[in-house]
Amino acid sequence: MRIFYRILIFLWTIAWLAIGILALIDITDTDSEFTQKEIKPSVDFIKKYISINNRLPTNREYYTWQRDYHKIYCSDLNQQNDSLIPGLGPIQYLRSSTDFISTDQYKCKNANWNNDFAIGAWNGDFWEYYFSWTDSYDTGNHSWTERLLGLIISIGIGFIPLLFRRFKYKKEKSST
Repeated sequence: MRIFYRILIFLWTIAWLAIGILALIDITDTDSEFTQKEIKPSVDFIKKYISINNRLPTNREYYTWQRDYHKIYCSDLNQQNDSLIPGLGPIQYLRSSTDFISTDQYKCKNANWNNDFAIGAWNGDFWEYYFSWTDSYDTGNHSWTERLLGLIISIGIGFIPLLFRRFKYKKEKSST
C-alpha cells in the first residue's frame, strides 16, 4: 500500500510541476498570432477608412468589409437601420459600452464614443480587444512575474502531499 501512495504522490507532484511549467511558458506566441490575424486587419481597415473619409465607418460599412475579408457571414446586412445591424460573428466592431459583454464594460470607461471604437474578437477562451482611445491591445497575456508566481504556486501545491508524508513519517518515527 505504501508503494501505491508513493506512486500517487509522485504523479501528483509531476502533474503540478507540468502545470506550473506550462503556465510559465504560456501561449504568448499564439495570442500574438491571433491578434495579428483576427484583430489587426480590422484596426487597419478602420484607421484607413478614417483617414480617407474623416469619420468612423458605419456598422454596414464595417461588416460589409468584414464579410469580404474574413468571410464571416453572420451579420444581417439587410437591416434598413444601420444601428440595428448586429455583429454576430467572432469579431465585433464596438461603438458603445453596451456593445461589450457586461464583465468587460469597465474597460471602456475613458472612451469618447463619438470618435472612438474598439474591436473585440473571441479567441475561444475569452474576448481580446483593441481600444482606439489608448491605441492598445488587451490580449489577456500575463507578465513573466505573474507566470513565475503561477509556477511557484503550482510547485507548492504539488509538494503538499510530500509535506504531509514527511510529517507523518516523523510522527511514526518518534512514536516508536
